[in-house]
Amino acid sequence: MEDRTYTIIFDLDDTLIKTNKIYNHARDKFYRVMVQHGFPGEESLDRLDQIDIEHINRQGFAKERYPLSLVKTYHYFCQKNNKKIDRQAEQEISDIGWNVFEQTPELVEGVNLVLNTLQERYTLLLATLGDPEIQHEKIRHSGLKGYFLDIHVLSHKTPEEYRQILNKHNLKKEKTWLIGNSVRSDLNPGLRLGLNCILIPAVTWKFEEEKPISDQYLQLNSLIEVLHYL
Repeated sequence: MEDRTYTIIFDLDDTLIKTNKIYNHARDKFYRVMVQHGFPGEESLDRLDQIDIEHINRQGFAKERYPLSLVKTYHYFCQKNNKKIDRQAEQEISDIGWNVFEQTPELVEGVNLVLNTLQERYTLLLATLGDPEIQHEKIRHSGLKGYFLDIHVLSHKTPEEYRQILNKHNLKKEKTWLIGNSVRSDLNPGLRLGLNCILIPAVTWKFEEEKPISDQYLQLNSLIEVLHYL
């Protein structure tokens, strides 16, 4: 694989930058607030996931989705327990949600070494899922933009969206690698298209839980290990 006819499509969140860490911190704060107001912590997190997934299915990854999901979860438990909504608590919970967008995710260990090395032999693309404004801001803060020939912010990461990337750049499936951390959003769409896939598992959340549709992929423990295979 010494010629640049090979292309690598990288995922962003929790493949190159540590996004889930920020959301887990927000979940911990939400848990504590709910417990302080007499609601069950674990049940609150389970309900939050249900409500958040419902919002994603209806409106996608709009920026206001996550704060709204937190507030709606609080409202659900107030109604369930016949408690009056505390406007101060409501604002605190909303702030927890908005605060995730004000933080800069850390880089995954070895990311600059990996991208510096691979860009000399491969064409690198980025395909990320989420609200365009948020994702472009993450990319800007990460300092990784310069490694990629093109950046694609996708709405759902479906096989069709990946196929559009292939068509735009005239990519051959057998000469395209897809590297990500999510079975649902990265691995399975890539497998359905017949791409070469590398999965680097990272802690995700219920929305991303899915089983691989086949075993025709490579699974690694860390991003730096990619250099041993590509």
